[in-house]
Amino acid sequence: MELVEQASLDNSGAIINYVVVEHPMGGIGEDAITEKAEKAFPDIFEAATNWQPEQADAEKLKQQKAYPAETFEFEGTTAELNQMFIDNGWSEGIPVVPPTPEKVDAMLEGTTRAPDEVVWEVPPRNGALTVELVATHAVMAGCKPEYMPVIISILEAMIDPDFNWAGCTTTTHPNGILAVVNGPIAEEIGLASGTGAAGGFNQANTSIGYAVSLITDVVGGSKPPSPDKSSLGWSGNIITTVVAENIEESPWTSYSEEKGYTDKDNIVTVYAGGPPLNIADHSSVSVDGVLRAFADSVSYAGQNTACAIDTDVILLVNPEFAKLISDAGYTKAQFKEWLWENARKPASAYPDQCADCASDTLGTTVTEDTLVPPVSNAEHFQIFVVGGQGKHSQYWPGFAHFLLGVQDKTVFTSEITK
Repeated sequence: MELVEQASLDNSGAIINYVVVEHPMGGIGEDAITEKAEKAFPDIFEAATNWQPEQADAEKLKQQKAYPAETFEFEGTTAELNQMFIDNGWSEGIPVVPPTPEKVDAMLEGTTRAPDEVVWEVPPRNGALTVELVATHAVMAGCKPEYMPVIISILEAMIDPDFNWAGCTTTTHPNGILAVVNGPIAEEIGLASGTGAAGGFNQANTSIGYAVSLITDVVGGSKPPSPDKSSLGWSGNIITTVVAENIEESPWTSYSEEKGYTDKDNIVTVYAGGPPLNIADHSSVSVDGVLRAFADSVSYAGQNTACAIDTDVILLVNPEFAKLISDAGYTKAQFKEWLWENARKPASAYPDQCADCASDTLGTTVTEDTLVPPVSNAEHFQIFVVGGQGKHSQYWPGFAHFLLGVQDKTVFTSEITK
């Protein structure tokens, strides 16, 4: 209810009418849905025939000016300051650096963008995110000024309506953001691409990830239990996963070159999904077992991005597995093609209605016995070489659903400009 009312205020300045239907509505069968619809119908009829819209009161519509940000004086300990931030919904429950005006001004030195520029009206609250506010949250997250271009570019990659960040951040699915950086800026600011790159302990990766999540959750207003409805959630909801591609140890063409850029171009690629699935194989001495591990991992039934879905998914392949696959004669394109041909299960092994959906995306009749790939074509596997030595890689299933169509596009790349 809170989400409906807030969205109506943000977009129209009026309270819209609505009827609450008891959860769940999905996966309960036609008879159960009919019963709920019949129970709700009197309220729906009443709303349709007798309800009159009313303008929201001025206090509810009152919005603070986006720039300059309001400042205030605080006297107390750092612990007391952090508690105040938590109590006011200005942080995510872990400590922040006090964003004093002096620190924010210093952070703004990391970008040529004007502090009053509005980068994004962040869903679901449609909070006006100025460059000054980006800098404020970057200070809170422990960033350095030189991280600002990457933070802004990650956020700009999420703006496209097809990415549907409003849906990503208010669903029951535990969406976290994955951001992969390519180009010289990764080394310039010290982004990790090797061992443990996605796991913390590196200031650039971790603080940039924390800043992005603070911005989406605080400025965007998305926190559980409402409007963020994530059933369980995971740590990726608190700190965005930020890594650089490990170009030095990759046997393949970089993602930049694959997408028409050069390795001198600074880009960031953004995706919403997870939690990632660890792909491990400690017993195979040939490439065959490793390939089977990848095929089984990308085709598991309990993911949204299954059943020949017509959208992208991401693999973070560590250098050891990448070299093994490359040495066996597979280019990146051939590895994708092998996955698409071999990561197949009968439609009956996927959730209900897979056969009908796969018939549409594959352009052929699919029965319950037809072997169905997880994505509709091989190019939907987006591959980055990330990480260090060892026998582990990651598969990132996405938010887009083979039946529900909640995202028209899942992977977005943005050029990083200072």
